[in-house]
Amino acid sequence: MRICVLTSLFVGAMLAVSCSDARSAGGAVKENSVAEADSALVDGGHGDDLVIPEVPLAISEPEAVAGYVLMHYWDNMDFTDTARVADDAFMERHFARYLSAFPYASPDDARKAVAGLMKRAEADTAAYHRVMDVAERFLTSPNSSMRDEELYYLFLSALDSSPFLDSDRRVRVRAQIEDVKKNRRGATATDFAIVCRDGSRTSLYKEAAEGQLRMVVFYDPECEHCHEIMSHLAASELLSEAVAAGVIKVLAVYPDGDAEIWAEDDTAMPQGWLCGMSPEGEVAEKDLYTLPAMPVIYVMAPDNTVLLKDASLPELFGLIESLQQ
Repeated sequence: MRICVLTSLFVGAMLAVSCSDARSAGGAVKENSVAEADSALVDGGHGDDLVIPEVPLAISEPEAVAGYVLMHYWDNMDFTDTARVADDAFMERHFARYLSAFPYASPDDARKAVAGLMKRAEADTAAYHRVMDVAERFLTSPNSSMRDEELYYLFLSALDSSPFLDSDRRVRVRAQIEDVKKNRRGATATDFAIVCRDGSRTSLYKEAAEGQLRMVVFYDPECEHCHEIMSHLAASELLSEAVAAGVIKVLAVYPDGDAEIWAEDDTAMPQGWLCGMSPEGEVAEKDLYTLPAMPVIYVMAPDNTVLLKDASLPELFGLIESLQQ
């Protein structure tokens, strides 16, 4: 049982890579780094590999196994070994394995594991910053199949209390924490005004209807990738059926509010979608929503609770499928 659980933990990272193309492209990350690290999981036999402590036989529950793996994964890592810490292939391979166990662990074990890793990394200042950079690369880049804002929040929380941050880096970390907290999953979404194509006005809250989700697609008319993703959405039978059935309403919103650019956009929106613009670019100007790399998809419940934030297409379609079961 324990062998099967551990295998599933590490294979999970490889399975996630198959969905990476559905994420938006771009972002400051080395292209294919996550996919390369995941592929390395299959290879095995690395002479310089890290020895992972065995899980005691007394621990058999999957959640407890995952928690033990996370909290002891780096026990045999010497963070003063500058050559190993600087080895991209080594660090990415093990971060892929390490991160793949988090979905199986309890929230408390996940928090303790991240705090423990960052404490170990304090053995060397350069190593500490290296771990920070790799965590950010895996958990925030649009190219990463392991992108996970809530997990990154655990790293940010550990970083914010660390004496290893200089003042500039701490300012950046705290700004990232504020971005995570803004319209976080489970929080109440911030309302914003919308000007429609016919000149009428509405808002996110005004479009709420009992028993119907709202999917907000923040997009830029001049963004080619936005059009690519929106074409995928428009071609989705699953989404079209959900819109037609009144299960979900799509609001395509241009957040920057440049009326001239928006007026020149002749993109045909699918039937049933509401297409609008943020007046005077209020959404972007007032930084009402976190918009890392457009398009950005949010899904809100009828009571304005955020269900998905910066969702990938697999996350979105998975939610819609769950509603139709």
